[in-house]
Amino acid sequence: MKETYAAFIDLDKTLLSVNSGKTLAKAAYKSKIMSGKNLLLAMGLSIIYKIRPKNAEEITKYMVRWLKGVSVSDLNNVSKHVAEDILIHYIRPEIIKEINYHKNEGATIIILSASLLYICAPIANYLSIDAIICSSMETKNGLFTGRVEGNICIGKEKEIRLLDYCRQEKLNPKEAYYYGDSFSDHYALEAVGNAICVAPETKLKKRAQEKKWRVIG
Repeated sequence: MKETYAAFIDLDKTLLSVNSGKTLAKAAYKSKIMSGKNLLLAMGLSIIYKIRPKNAEEITKYMVRWLKGVSVSDLNNVSKHVAEDILIHYIRPEIIKEINYHKNEGATIIILSASLLYICAPIANYLSIDAIICSSMETKNGLFTGRVEGNICIGKEKEIRLLDYCRQEKLNPKEAYYYGDSFSDHYALEAVGNAICVAPETKLKKRAQEKKWRVIG
């Protein structure tokens, strides 16, 4: 079937009903590739993120510093376990319905997330999603340096990448869909012709009411 438009879907708290980062951190700690100190730091930063969402990119950069010195293969193994054995059980049934609808319409379906490829890829494979746009970590000699490669795919960066993808694939963003849950998603939501808020946080729910965006959950 001919591809006619793009449907972009956020991962955490949108496609999934949970935060994959927290789940990964706990699994990494159990697998001994993350220290208890770094686990506590990550949990503390996630609380700060909720209180001060305007600093989401900087907070996220701090949160992923725990990866410094971790081997790519170790993270890949832990992430695969987390995605395939835990996270797939938290996929929202209502989003599966949306994905199936878009597949039947011939759309290109893309995960657009701040999460890392190691988590996004198994979920995308499980759902037969076409493409992934996400954050990347710098590596050297098979180990993570603890630094982000490029920009974290969050906030304004999501809008930039969404529009870049549409340009590259010759797809009209005004015919595109974006599914998100966080107020930081408003940039991407405003960039498409079909904005859908999934179990939106309070501030985004208010914006959805103002903009008359569709709300799921």
